[in-house]
Amino acid sequence: MVAGGSKSYFQWKRLNGADLARVLELHDHFLVRRSGGTRASLGWHDLSDSDFAHRNLSDADLTGARLQRARMEGVKLRLAVLYAADLRLADLNNADLTRADLRGASFRGAELNRAVLVMADMRDASVAHFDKAAAQLQSTEALRTDFSGAEARGSDFSHAQVGSDFVTHADFTDAGLRGANLQSADLRNAVFTGAALDGANLSNARLSGAVFHGAVLTGVNLRGADLEGADLTDAIVDPAAATALAGWGALRKQLCIASDAEVSATLAQHQRWLDSNGKQGERAIFARTDLNGRLLPAAQLALAILKGANLQGAVLTRASLAMCDFSLADLRRAVLTGADLRGAMLQRAHLNEAQLAGVNFAPLRGVGEAQRDYFTKLERAKLTRANLAGADLRQADLTGADFSGADLTGADLRNAILDDADFTGAQLSGARLDGVSANRAKALPAG
Repeated sequence: MVAGGSKSYFQWKRLNGADLARVLELHDHFLVRRSGGTRASLGWHDLSDSDFAHRNLSDADLTGARLQRARMEGVKLRLAVLYAADLRLADLNNADLTRADLRGASFRGAELNRAVLVMADMRDASVAHFDKAAAQLQSTEALRTDFSGAEARGSDFSHAQVGSDFVTHADFTDAGLRGANLQSADLRNAVFTGAALDGANLSNARLSGAVFHGAVLTGVNLRGADLEGADLTDAIVDPAAATALAGWGALRKQLCIASDAEVSATLAQHQRWLDSNGKQGERAIFARTDLNGRLLPAAQLALAILKGANLQGAVLTRASLAMCDFSLADLRRAVLTGADLRGAMLQRAHLNEAQLAGVNFAPLRGVGEAQRDYFTKLERAKLTRANLAGADLRQADLTGADFSGADLTGADLRNAILDDADFTGAQLSGARLDGVSANRAKALPAG
């Protein structure tokens, strides 16, 4: 087998250091259209353990190449041909494989964290073995793209194509798989925690045992998929699909239903708890509670627990929500204009199209006898098309947050952590960005 197997039908070619350096130099010239430049043709070469970190290998031909354990962090492989290539245990963190031909490639145990595989072709492949001595075709071998044991946290697989034999027991935590064609793929036991799969095609896919905690599955085609034992706790799904998931064998914790009277009583007890510093009343716990569309303007909910709650379209204008736990909560299209969210926990919260103008996400300082500071956490939060005009996001942790299409006009992001955040199409006019950490941030204006 060519990609990771035991059979060898011929010897892979191994270049010495000087020859490989010359190939790479000429490829650099080729990319900038310099005279004498030549496209790197490294098909069926043994490049195991080579160092290609941060090189530009776009358009290179690496068909059938052995790249086991290769150091390829930050490499550019846009439109490169890696058909039937062996990338087992390779380091491809932060690599760009946009529209690359990855058919039949093996990524077993590879690291592809924060890699870009937009529109990559990962369908099945076929390799013919020709016996030169007998001048005849010896055999034809079918290869499937294999991501078994790979780690692809925060990677972007949007609109990628896979074949029916695509294999993965990989970690796709927080990966972008919007519009990906995963029809009939073997995704058993894969991890999709926090992944964006909206619009993906998962029809007839094998998803038993897969984990979709907090994943976005809106507009997904699940027709014929095997979801036996798949865990969709806190996942965002279409209403029609939600009612059918149990019948398909998926695991999904049901939301608690709270009447208006129960909500009012809980708020009253929480107010007593706040006023007495916890000596009377009870802390409000609305974890995984259905509060869809509730009208809670100016609510006093500081320190409340709302993890995994459904707050779609809820109205919380000017509400006191400091140090609340909204992790994995569904706040799509919620109205929180002018709310106090200092020190709140919103990891992997869904805030798409939420109204957050003027919200205070700054640190909550001097809390308790120890005078401790609490910083707002929005790691991996989804804020697509949210209105954050004039919001105070100073020193907030926004690692991996999705601000695509959001309005951040006049927002204050000074000293915030923006590593791996996506600002594609965001409005940032007048936003303050002094002192931010923006490693690998996408579409963030320079300076």
